[in-house]
Amino acid sequence: MNEKLEILQCLIENQAFAPSHSALAKELGYNGKMVIYRLSEGKVKDDTINKITEQICNRFGLYEEHLYKIARIFYGVKFFYDKLISEMDTRNPEWIKNLIISLTCNEYDNFSHKFKDEIMPVLIDLKNDERDVYWGIVAMIFIKANGIDAYKYIKKKETWKIVDMLENILSYIYPERHDAHEAAENMKRLNNAQALWNIIHNFIIIFRYYTEENFRNEALKLLRIFNFGKRSYWRLPHSSYGQDSEIWLLVCQTYQRGTNGFYIAMRMKAGKDIETFTIDKTLILNFWTIDKEDDPPVLQVFEGYGKERKCCFYLYEYDESQHELNIEVIPDNGTPLGLPETLQMINFDNPEGKDEKVWARILSIWDEQQGEAEFKKTKEAISGFADMSDAYHIKDVFISKTTFSLIIEHDGNTSNYHISVDKYYFLTEINPSQKIVIVKSLEDDALYASWPDRGDVIKLSEFTVK
Repeated sequence: MNEKLEILQCLIENQAFAPSHSALAKELGYNGKMVIYRLSEGKVKDDTINKITEQICNRFGLYEEHLYKIARIFYGVKFFYDKLISEMDTRNPEWIKNLIISLTCNEYDNFSHKFKDEIMPVLIDLKNDERDVYWGIVAMIFIKANGIDAYKYIKKKETWKIVDMLENILSYIYPERHDAHEAAENMKRLNNAQALWNIIHNFIIIFRYYTEENFRNEALKLLRIFNFGKRSYWRLPHSSYGQDSEIWLLVCQTYQRGTNGFYIAMRMKAGKDIETFTIDKTLILNFWTIDKEDDPPVLQVFEGYGKERKCCFYLYEYDESQHELNIEVIPDNGTPLGLPETLQMINFDNPEGKDEKVWARILSIWDEQQGEAEFKKTKEAISGFADMSDAYHIKDVFISKTTFSLIIEHDGNTSNYHISVDKYYFLTEINPSQKIVIVKSLEDDALYASWPDRGDVIKLSEFTVK
């Protein structure tokens, strides 16, 4: 049998891209459904198989190898699902949660000897060797076990509810993974998924965020940065300085990567004197990398944090010769978040014309005197955490086989905060030289020990104090 045909039949049977033959035909631009029916029955020529493969890839932004991986996910579900369900006490109302914990944490102690001898090694190897396929299988097992009809949620534009169901389990397993929780919240703010595959793909990303320490760096590879510099200032084209005039500050965040990252953008309004600027809007700008020549240049923009976060998508064009960034809202992809249609970067090294020279002089002074402090406050606001290092000084860090300890000075007193390394698995992986700070949550007003380079946090009240 033609392998490519078999892959397509698997994807159609499992509703990867549409809930029915007719719906898929419509997605691909066909007037009728017969071509999809003939494909399912294997009654098509190789040219038709190749054409439909190309159409699916173009419609859903995939490469041909992605289709093979997606099919392997469905084959994996078919192979593993009944074997896993037979090991669970389905009378227990939390059996699905327990199943996801087992698959996420490799906890198979209560499974049968036969399962542990024959199936468990296959699952663990797949998890180690082909993570996207493994987590795709787990995602579909979660969806199937819950009896979720994905296309009902898609039709109602409520796929965020499915993400929420999974995220509740993963945040229970990994309460310390703050960056993963934020990533899941972002997923819920994205435009409603178009197909079952989109939901699976989002689940894969969430699983990997929660289970892999360095996945944030992997995710950053999907985002590009430009030669703007660490901090760049942008005005409306040819605008002059004056009270209430608008300027944008873009600060690049790379997490030690060279060519990938995102931008924190702050809209500033000029005050009554040259030393005064008020930041009245803060956004996160994600410029997506372009894989194919015909891929659109997409700018994903977030505003706010946590459950209050909003999202919108734009098309962009950067004219390097003119230092201009042109932006256009993509219809039906979120409420516009206040970005101007065109921004012009200020050239501090060689400003042209009176207006740009005035801007360059004033902003150079402001940046030197206030820029870093204002950016720190802004970053705290969008992260949901305030840096408390000035009030809670970490003097030393100790790690033994059983205990993690922090020596913290506060109000002139020094205390030893310690916690068992068994409480959180990641404590066995860190070393004392890794950056750690005390922060305050803007959401619950509690203090946390935070590892900003890892994205992990532990509430300080969980430590024992001596």
